[in-house]
Amino acid sequence: MSRREFLAAGGVAAGLVLLQPGSVAQGCGATRYSLVTEQGRKMLQIYADSVRRMAVPLRYPESSPLSWTFQWYTHMVRGDRTKAGELARIFPLFGGALANEMWNTCQSHLGQPEQYFLPWHRMVLNHFEQIIRAVSGEACFTLPYWDYTDPAQQALPVEFRQKKHGRWGALYRDERYPEINAGTPLPLGRTGLRLDLDCMKSATYNPLNGDAGFCANIDALVHGAVHLDIGTRLGMATVPWAADDPLFWIHHCSIDRIWASWNRAGGRNPDDAAFLDKTFVFANGSGARVQPRIRDVVSLPALAYDTYLSRPAGSLPFAPARGDGAAREWEPAALESNDSGVDGAIRLGSEPATIPLAAVPGGDSLAGAPPWMGPGAQAILSIEGRTARTFTPTGFDVYVHGGRNGGLRPGSPAHVGQVHFFGLEAGYGHDEGHGEGHDGGHEDRHEDRHGEETGHAHPPSGPEGRDVSFVLGGAARKHLAALDPGSVAVTFVPVGVPDGIPDAALRRVALVIR
Repeated sequence: MSRREFLAAGGVAAGLVLLQPGSVAQGCGATRYSLVTEQGRKMLQIYADSVRRMAVPLRYPESSPLSWTFQWYTHMVRGDRTKAGELARIFPLFGGALANEMWNTCQSHLGQPEQYFLPWHRMVLNHFEQIIRAVSGEACFTLPYWDYTDPAQQALPVEFRQKKHGRWGALYRDERYPEINAGTPLPLGRTGLRLDLDCMKSATYNPLNGDAGFCANIDALVHGAVHLDIGTRLGMATVPWAADDPLFWIHHCSIDRIWASWNRAGGRNPDDAAFLDKTFVFANGSGARVQPRIRDVVSLPALAYDTYLSRPAGSLPFAPARGDGAAREWEPAALESNDSGVDGAIRLGSEPATIPLAAVPGGDSLAGAPPWMGPGAQAILSIEGRTARTFTPTGFDVYVHGGRNGGLRPGSPAHVGQVHFFGLEAGYGHDEGHGEGHDGGHEDRHEDRHGEETGHAHPPSGPEGRDVSFVLGGAARKHLAALDPGSVAVTFVPVGVPDGIPDAALRRVALVIR
């Protein structure tokens, strides 16, 4: 693919850049490097020194947009306090207008459209980079990324595991699972979620015909898996605490690189004005208020990252760019747990749960050759409306099988993937605005980092659940072909060692053939 073709694939005019105008010194490159490269390690040194400076109140008081707390709270205010309470504490007299606009704006965990997840995080990375340049005095700084989709790099980088080191100690956090801080590869830790690129199999950015879409799938698969694998409920595993871990920013560089790789391969972003003209508020490197549009960041130059990733085998053919509303078209399911207009209230907990799938009433006959084995057929397992009542660190292996479900194991043809519930808790202990709470707030209990419980009225998360989908490969389709269509079921098996009792639910499960 040529540079021109790559830029066009981003869905808007070529020529837009990774960083905001004027944010990088003339003569500097704007490339982000892997942590395992010499350039990436140099950037990590600058980052570690800057994190330490930003956390010193005498240098950068919490009221400064360049402080660590201010940047953390841009994602979401800590879970044992409210936004209104922190605004009153940090700005007792005046000066909190920018914080009020910026804090708790993470997309999309409070009911906002899923499609904003990727561009908002790209924007927050861009402006965080500008702040690191200002704090460090290094005008050519770029955030490095950690490629945990490479099996050889799935242990926490050693620089983040040295609590007492003079430089790297700034990157350490106790609020990770002990085995992860000790160097255990993430998928081998207590949560046990795998880190792969199945999200790149999606054909469109937004949902279409059983495919939840690239944006929803990257959020629901590798993005949340990393958060939960690292832990804990007072760290990366929950939205309010995540951005206090210096790993958060490195992790999201990797997520942004996966998005850029999907675009480079031919995936197209939404091209409707409602999406492209959406704005968010941030602080630039001088601490001043800026309000970029999504169209300002949605396309990247070819040198934005030092290397890119390829789509996995069995990926869906790309489809044209579509807006969120236009994309919500669905191919009728071949098999489903319940009617699409009904909440099946499928509960998932600490024991395996088996969900029978039945033919859609009035749908095509399933007699004879199974439709998922037809020439060019694409089989997609759609899991709709993921919600969680409480913190649910446990993931679930997903299997499609017949009436007998013996021998279900990862790597078998029946195994299609994993689901988790990162960021889908009923609430985060926050209100919105300065002293204003959401309607429907209710009392819940949250721990602080001293192990004490705190009670805050807080809103429900807002969304009616999040969707995820899996493209069934050749082995899974052959496995299905041997099954009686009248006895197909999906089983969810808890993964890893639970940190608490999972209390999660699904609205519907469907097998879509297109």
